[in-house]
Amino acid sequence: MKISVVASLCILLSTTTSSVSAWGFGSSSSSKQAEEAEVEVNSTEPTSVNSRSLKTIIHEERRFVLFNSRRLSGECLPICSEPEPTNKPTFPPVAEAQTLIPTSPERTARPTDPPTLEPTKDPSASPTKATATPTLSPTDIPTATPTKAPTVQPTPEPTPNPTPNPTNAPTVSPTANPTVRETVPPPPPTGGGLLDCEQLQDLGYGFSKAIGPNHYNGKCFPPVTGLQANNLPGRDDSIAVFVGGNYHGQNAAEVEGNMVVLGNLQVDSNGPGNFVSVGAGTHVLPNVGGECIKVGGKLTASRNIQVFNQANSMNCDIVYKGSQSGKNKWKTNGEVRYDPDLDLSEYENMVPIWKRKSEYWSTLPTTGTVKLQWGGTTFQCSSGNGYEGRGIEIFRVLPNERNKIENIHTIYFSDSCEGKTILINVQGSGNRAVDAAAMHFKGKSGHGSGGFSTCLTSSILWNFPDAATVNLGNGRTSEFHGSLLVTGNLDATTTGYSGRTVVLGNLVHNKGGSEFHSYDFNPPFPLPDPDDICEYDGTISFPGSSNGAQEAPPTVKPTVKPTNPPVPSGCKAKKNNGVGVTDSACAACKNGQTWWPCDMNPPMCEGTGCCKSKNFKGPC
Repeated sequence: MKISVVASLCILLSTTTSSVSAWGFGSSSSSKQAEEAEVEVNSTEPTSVNSRSLKTIIHEERRFVLFNSRRLSGECLPICSEPEPTNKPTFPPVAEAQTLIPTSPERTARPTDPPTLEPTKDPSASPTKATATPTLSPTDIPTATPTKAPTVQPTPEPTPNPTPNPTNAPTVSPTANPTVRETVPPPPPTGGGLLDCEQLQDLGYGFSKAIGPNHYNGKCFPPVTGLQANNLPGRDDSIAVFVGGNYHGQNAAEVEGNMVVLGNLQVDSNGPGNFVSVGAGTHVLPNVGGECIKVGGKLTASRNIQVFNQANSMNCDIVYKGSQSGKNKWKTNGEVRYDPDLDLSEYENMVPIWKRKSEYWSTLPTTGTVKLQWGGTTFQCSSGNGYEGRGIEIFRVLPNERNKIENIHTIYFSDSCEGKTILINVQGSGNRAVDAAAMHFKGKSGHGSGGFSTCLTSSILWNFPDAATVNLGNGRTSEFHGSLLVTGNLDATTTGYSGRTVVLGNLVHNKGGSEFHSYDFNPPFPLPDPDDICEYDGTISFPGSSNGAQEAPPTVKPTVKPTNPPVPSGCKAKKNNGVGVTDSACAACKNGQTWWPCDMNPPMCEGTGCCKSKNFKGPC
């Protein structure tokens, strides 16, 4: 009888032959049958072996397994089963389980690839829905929403509005391949827009503290001494003297540091003989190889002028945009170069910024007092931390307080001014004058070693927001300490100035031996700025420019029909004007007075009676 091989069962029989014979299985009459059966078994083909037990086979398959009891001799007995033949023979099975009947009698052209966990790089038109392990959210590749690149409409090449060069917001740091001089920060955008407020701190980057490679970084600038051309104390690529109109050197000696003149630069026969580097100064000079003098108009020299050439290691270029006269009289180790395309926009665009700063600073509340006593004026700083606790002291000299700055012999700064930022607002339109009286701080004066504190010099800013012309000297000839911001013209008539000089109008240099000494404006605490300082539309005009009349900025949210507030009668001071204008001062406008405060812009008086002053700037 044929038996299917289902499992291999090893039966170890401990029953002896005698025990078997006792049941009648060991007689000699049966030996021949046993031998025939043994031959039959030995001739059987090998059977497959399975690990299931006999009990499991019987239980799961519901059938009995027959075996030859005569072979119970202790060896392993195969349990046999002949496999059912398939319809068509297959190759040897690759696993224990038999494969099913093929779905088609014909082989496929090419077996499909096993599915991958991630979609292929070239997704099909209809991607498969089943993934190896589907997630709740679609996988990143491909995304549920197509990426923005490429765009629906490709960007044209080149773009309609290419990026300007330099960019609108270039980096402050030098480029990867720096030039000999540190790159001056780019100008604000001429068409309006947001500016970098950090670049506008105080007088602005490149006009306040020292900048450039190896720039001077000592605590305070050195005092004025003689030049040692091969042993300079440090470098400074900032602009020391800026003139928005014309510079006219009539009778003077020297101008130290970098200089920019948007109009004409003219030096007469008695004018300054040294520019950039000087015989007596701080000698914190520009790096070599730059453009140390830039002129937007005509360059004129009626005498020989030494420009940064006291040593072979010194050299810089003079660049002018207009015509010239006496070009060969400028003695420099660099070039005197004509450039009709000279770009001065970075300086032109700073002019309305300075104008706005000057106006705003003039409205800040005072913290210190200006005292006149026995022909001397004392700027008395507060005992506290000044304006809003910021370490800033603010002084104001009103138009009717001329005696505090004219016809005086000495100017004192109190000891409590040390370590503070000093802002001095000298107000009043028309012509203003300030005596170049000897300045004292803690008992010391003068510009030399052991003189007036150079730290305090770098902390002072004199602001002239209203004056048409300022005469700085006014018959006195002492060193004038502190930086200058003059929105009108400046007549420089003393022997020396220590600080940055920013003049939006014309500058006339007219005092024998007069010198501009290059000091930084690097106060211990920055001056505050108006909230809108970072916004301007590029239409504000400035002295010396050809931009024409000032154009008002557009209204942000225009009303349907603008309405004017009612104008009160009489002429009184605006409440909380912050500049010291009183009702009694405004009352003079009703009598036709044309000077302060009747001519202030913005007006600090109000009322229909103020209109009797022809210079009144308010509504009438």
